[in-house]
Amino acid sequence: MSKPELPTSAEQMARMIDASMLRPQATRSDVESFLEETILYNFAAVFLHPAWIGDAHQIIQGSPIKLGIAVGYPHGAHLTETKLLEIDQGLDLGADEFDMVANIGLLKSGEGIAVAKEIERCRRATKDKIFKVIIETGWLSDDEKRLAARIVADAGADFVKTSTGIVAPGATTSDVKLLYEAVDGSIGVKASGGIRTLDKTLGMIQAGASRIGTSSGRVIIEEAKRHFATR
Repeated sequence: MSKPELPTSAEQMARMIDASMLRPQATRSDVESFLEETILYNFAAVFLHPAWIGDAHQIIQGSPIKLGIAVGYPHGAHLTETKLLEIDQGLDLGADEFDMVANIGLLKSGEGIAVAKEIERCRRATKDKIFKVIIETGWLSDDEKRLAARIVADAGADFVKTSTGIVAPGATTSDVKLLYEAVDGSIGVKASGGIRTLDKTLGMIQAGASRIGTSSGRVIIEEAKRHFATR
């Protein structure tokens, strides 16, 4: 996978954004408003907690937006069988993309084979859907990040993803560059966590991210419209 090109319009940028609404206190009204915004800006995908997936499927069907579900969220320490059940239920509810949190504790314990086996099982369960694995870079050393990225790529995932956004510092350009180099462009890199401005978004893409996960998609795209209008 070649390094992503910088977008030349706000519309192109929107198609690189996974809009997320993962606040546990979000109400039905919050979620419905967010989905309407997602359709308006035509983001690549929308990510929600499993409880809202069925409702979201009804709202966004007919649009090009992919429906994403968080698996093993937020810390990845679920049993593999629990993650597999979440995937099966997500498929039944119409999910197109799955962002799964890897078992970070096993990874840091040096049990990379167990981590790989879980990812492989979940990869098979997602069938032909897009499957991303979150490695939570804020908890890992650089060597652990490289190892995790290679495990994710070798296990057949479509993307390695930086963070859930819960653990500081979230996404950094240096981590995105490290992950992109670690997988040698063989799979995509999704930058997520603390990305709230156009400049930071562009920096992540320049570093190698082909997807951007953010809850600030509207702000970024409105800024992008002004930016590209002056070029």
